[in-house]
Amino acid sequence: MRLRHAKGWINLVIILSLTLGLAGTSFAAGSVSKTVSAVLKAGGGAIGGVGFVVMIGMSKVTKDMYPRIDITVVPGGWVGNLPRTDKRELDIGSTAISVANLAAAVKDPYKKPLKNIRSLYAIQDTLYYAAFVRKDFPADTLEEVFEKKIPARFCTLYPGNVTELMWRNMFLFHNTTWDDVSKKMGGKMNFVPWPDAVNLVKDGHADGILSVGTRKIGWAMDLTSSREMKILKFSEAEMNYMNKKFGFGRAVIPANTYTGITEDVLCPTDSGMAVVNKDVPDEVVTAVLTALWEGADKYAKHHVALSGFKPEGMCKGMPLPFHEAAEKFYREKGCLK
Repeated sequence: MRLRHAKGWINLVIILSLTLGLAGTSFAAGSVSKTVSAVLKAGGGAIGGVGFVVMIGMSKVTKDMYPRIDITVVPGGWVGNLPRTDKRELDIGSTAISVANLAAAVKDPYKKPLKNIRSLYAIQDTLYYAAFVRKDFPADTLEEVFEKKIPARFCTLYPGNVTELMWRNMFLFHNTTWDDVSKKMGGKMNFVPWPDAVNLVKDGHADGILSVGTRKIGWAMDLTSSREMKILKFSEAEMNYMNKKFGFGRAVIPANTYTGITEDVLCPTDSGMAVVNKDVPDEVVTAVLTALWEGADKYAKHHVALSGFKPEGMCKGMPLPFHEAAEKFYREKGCLK
């Protein structure tokens, strides 16, 4: 009888040990159940652009790990996604760190505080601001355009887009508005999509394109392969201004990245981030971040801009307060001290 009871106790101890071990394994993998469910809307950028593709990648990586979380990605813009997320027209929105800096400081184009948006994760891409101009353009630096009052015919994206906003501020640094380009300098501004801008330069109706993009931009590869081009250089004063006002960094487009451009060019750089409405449930935010953290290698393959995405960089450099669940997640991972 005693032997039978002893065997029973031994079996019970083994069962309890296995149960506790499995529970410990489940907890270590994350405190969010794989059955957590949600239907969310995420705002990207223009369809096919970096801001759109990185949100598609986030949606897919999350869905792979949490099958009951459905994230629909809709077109948007890095400037407009912030107020839309604030009003919860969007649950998640892609934007740029420069734009988030403006929102945090309540500066143009934001007229009032956006109280309901929170930082979610840093995308860790590098977006280069570069002015591609024809090879025979009578300036080698951006400063020369204003010093010589060159009647330049430039193209950039439509007003209200973050690209236009940043270039507009660069021109304002030189006390020049868009209207001044035509009225005081005799040039012209064309606000058009990138393919139209390329055609204008190819046809001789424009001198250059005020751009932003990854190190290798598809349309710029095409343009420089069909027409001799160069990239205008930035001054130290311009670099410092963009850093102080928008938090820009700086990085080099290496020589021969583009056909015929045979020297390194130092450019101001921005980076992307994602914001989330503060009322998105904690377990949903934790699930999204867990999926990205554990699926970082998979996420990094969705676009060349994501090639540098690392889990430990997800919490870095964002100027807006974290969603409470995001802050807890990052602290537990040791990403925040």
